Amino acid sequence: MMKNSRQDPSIEPPSGLAGQGRAVARIVVPTAAQHGSAFSARRMGMAAFGREGDPFLNLDHFRMGGPTFPPHPHAGFSAVTYMLPESPGGMRNRDSRGDHSVIPSGGLHWTAAGSGIVHEEVPEHDGLTIEGFQIFVRQPVAQEDAAPVIHHVDPDGVPEVGLNRGFARVLAGRYGDRGAPFDPPSPLALIDVTLVANEPFAWTPEPGITSCAIYLFAGRLATGGREVAAPVLILFEHGQAPVHCTAIEDTRLLVLAGRPLDAPSVSNGPFVLSSQAALDAAVERYRRGAMGALT
Repeated sequence: MMKNSRQDPSIEPPSGLAGQGRAVARIVVPTAAQHGSAFSARRMGMAAFGREGDPFLNLDHFRMGGPTFPPHPHAGFSAVTYMLPESPGGMRNRDSRGDHSVIPSGGLHWTAAGSGIVHEEVPEHDGLTIEGFQIFVRQPVAQEDAAPVIHHVDPDGVPEVGLNRGFARVLAGRYGDRGAPFDPPSPLALIDVTLVANEPFAWTPEPGITSCAIYLFAGRLATGGREVAAPVLILFEHGQAPVHCTAIEDTRLLVLAGRPLDAPSVSNGPFVLSSQAALDAAVERYRRGAMGALT
């Protein structure tokens, strides 16, 4: 059962709902991932996003019931954790910059790792299975040596836009005249959308945001002349044309859109940099303790 509409008569959803909209480039079915007994995920990695999904690297739609991953480093990209509003509990985050936060249901925590950071995330309450997204996003090459930056948004800080009958939560970037309360490292948009059966939805990109994907995680929709059923990742052709879709039944989806970085990518585990030299330097920083430690 979908939540009640959050239509606010003072907020008009973006216009332009008619028409087929942008063409679909690829449709990818997530793979199943399992780590121990407490973590499972629908995973969409670098191969899934590919050129069409640049600057996004990975999306895990996870369920987690206990500590799974020990403290670990990141460098060269942003690690974004979003707890779904319907999750029965939140996530506890701590990092080597001294941040100790609880990401509650409906909240978001954005770690722009830059030159490197160590962090750990565990369920707030052990044994309670929580649900959310972890999204990895490339940072621009010029930010690879930058100090880490943290953005934390509690549920009541996430702007909501009423649609015809459903609603959209603006996690990053903008939708219509509503914007998230922080600037991401590069222009992009993350929007959690709830639609009821037969409801149309349109997203029109800001200038320069030419890549767009939709993770359909519940329901069915029609877009680009196709009908698709969850769970799938829908990648659209690059461009500035609007993306249109219509829910065939009650539907949940996540819009992931950005400005492609079109930069070389060299990765090794939790590090994604633009060159082998930059990757080697990040590994060395971690080995000598320059990324810090948890306290």
